[in-house]
Amino acid sequence: MAQYPMLKKNFLLTIFSLFTGLIILIPITFASNNVPMLASDRDLQKELAIVKLNDIIRNIKQQKKEVDAKLQLLIKAKTEQEKNRIQNELNELSKAIVEQESSFEMILTAGLELEKDDAEAQEKFDWQKDLLEIVQPILSELRQLTENKRKLDNLNKKIAFYTSQIADIEEVLKHISKVNTRGFEKEALMEFERIDRKWRGQLDKSRHLLEIAQLQYDEMIKSQSAKEVSVAEHIEQFATGRGATLLMALVAFIMVYFSMLLLLKLLGWLSNRNEDQKRTYYQRVIKLFYHFLMAALAVAAAFYVLSVRNDQVLIGITVLLLLSIIWLLKSSISSYVSELRILLNTGSVREGECILYNGIPMQVESLNYYTKLVNPLLPGLELRLTLAELANYVSRPYSPDEPWFPCQIGDFVMLSDGTYGMVKCVTLENVLLSLSDGTMPRTYTIPDFISASPKNFSYGFIVVSEFGIDYKHQMLCTTEIPDKMANGIREGLLQETYGHALKDLSVFFAKANTSSLDYKIIATFEGMVAKDYFAIRRALQRYAVEVCNRQQWIIPFTQVAVHTRVD
Repeated sequence: MAQYPMLKKNFLLTIFSLFTGLIILIPITFASNNVPMLASDRDLQKELAIVKLNDIIRNIKQQKKEVDAKLQLLIKAKTEQEKNRIQNELNELSKAIVEQESSFEMILTAGLELEKDDAEAQEKFDWQKDLLEIVQPILSELRQLTENKRKLDNLNKKIAFYTSQIADIEEVLKHISKVNTRGFEKEALMEFERIDRKWRGQLDKSRHLLEIAQLQYDEMIKSQSAKEVSVAEHIEQFATGRGATLLMALVAFIMVYFSMLLLLKLLGWLSNRNEDQKRTYYQRVIKLFYHFLMAALAVAAAFYVLSVRNDQVLIGITVLLLLSIIWLLKSSISSYVSELRILLNTGSVREGECILYNGIPMQVESLNYYTKLVNPLLPGLELRLTLAELANYVSRPYSPDEPWFPCQIGDFVMLSDGTYGMVKCVTLENVLLSLSDGTMPRTYTIPDFISASPKNFSYGFIVVSEFGIDYKHQMLCTTEIPDKMANGIREGLLQETYGHALKDLSVFFAKANTSSLDYKIIATFEGMVAKDYFAIRRALQRYAVEVCNRQQWIIPFTQVAVHTRVD
């Protein structure tokens, strides 16, 4: 039983959605950071980490002391400009303290963080809430899978930045060291020493931050190396996790859909065993609704499996794909309405009627998504058209006496140009004619063949031949000659292999010609001897001559009178 247009499209598109989700999720599941293994000794790394952690705490204490000192200076500051300068320095120190504390925790936790509260996540996805709630699990999964990679990239950028900054500071200190301070006054020398201390302090700070960033990077690399999973384990995790969920959802979809389809076929077979009985309008409506129900329940079964397995990512991807498909198909609603009308047998094409396809009448055998068209005269000539293509045609009722085609395979036809042959093959595009033994084939397109007005000799045919006798027998031309000639030719034809198919033979006086008395010989044969058409034409002339010989009738020759002009 063929399926209806929108239902079959929904089925195929739903399968496409599930497999697209699989294609998207497999690479995500297998995604992993390519991290190098540490070459240094683990014990040495632990000692360095402890030293650096102690160093971070000392720096935090030192910076807090500097904050306290700056606060005292801020209280004593008299000008607005001085207050702004001290406030900016305080902000930088506070930011540095927060960064040091975060670095301390990151080194201890190897870059791992607790997931944020659901309320905070919901607050972030507040724009177009309904849609974003569907997208949120997908984006959260992607963000989680790429979090370590992004942290490593940030640390790499920090390492590169501090390395470049250290090189610049060393260049500045090198330049400062070359300055001759002998001629400086006391205040200038104090300012010089302050600037020198500032840059050296900045160098120590940059080196300290570089070591921290490098240590964070090494700890994350070490942690990820310890948690690195092989490809086989990835496959096993996918097979027992999301892969199993996807497989179960797909199996649920297929089982529900095809179980209902099998039930529909069984009910149709039990309730309608008479193949000639046409379906009513209400039967078509119920069947169409049932197909919609099949698709809806199949999709619901797949979603139920995803919901029970609590895989929000797969649910989100499937919903997004279904919404995208619906959005893309909304512009074709008018064409679907036209197709549904045809499917319900209320459109421009009706079941049991005929349409003209490429010049060939084709009967609409059954209306389905793929509608079957047949030609009752040519059993091998069949065609399947979709409802979208069928909507371009208009059908009409046909008469029982209406010919479905001028001929069928094996028939002998004569075209308007005198071409005579057997129909060897008929397709939707061409007709092949040949001699009775299959030789000398000639192909005609359907429009050319129809326009040649073929005469079908296989249903019976008439052979007409002309014969003339001399004017010496004028007294007998309308009385004795026609009967004797007809009897003699009939006796001869009955002796031939095709003689049994002779139905009638007549000889009539046609006209008095210039040099002969002309007769028409008309022989009627059954179509079974159509292949002997040319042999019959020759036999009519031969037996006419034999009758003339027996009756001593003279056969004239064409006379030409030449008139000479006398001057």
